[in-house]
Amino acid sequence: MTIQLTERMKAWIEGLGCHLCTAPEGIPNVVVAPLARVVGPARVAFPHSSDNFKTLYPKGFQKSWVSFGVSHLGSVRAPYQFKGVAEILYEGSLFLDLIKEHENQLGIAASVVLLVNVREVYCTKPGYLAGQRLDVLGYDGMCALEKSLGWIDVPSSFR
Repeated sequence: MTIQLTERMKAWIEGLGCHLCTAPEGIPNVVVAPLARVVGPARVAFPHSSDNFKTLYPKGFQKSWVSFGVSHLGSVRAPYQFKGVAEILYEGSLFLDLIKEHENQLGIAASVVLLVNVREVYCTKPGYLAGQRLDVLGYDGMCALEKSLGWIDVPSSFR
């Protein structure tokens, strides 16, 4: 099934950055990714400095599953966990644009872009929805759920 992130999901991801988690060799590693860009219906790009990237993959990159959630207040207001398969970009126009944006916004040089192809979306809201897989609802179903729960805040000021 093809996943498409909702407008609300995209706004929260891009507006507040994310916490990104990997578990190479079964050992979890988490970093803050202050800059995240949704670059497709279910593709999110994270530029990283070499030090940040080494924290995620201390023994070198392995094409693997990663997980991320929205940072700051978004962890409460945007209760999503996104899971997908990562790949690395070292070149190309997307790579160059994100490296430049990272340095301009954060004042930190980035050397790699981690591109996550989202395959699963889960709810992290406490209560009966905790752990529920949302992507199986499809795009319209996810939008309907957001609306039915009052999750109508799309922080347009973030974008």
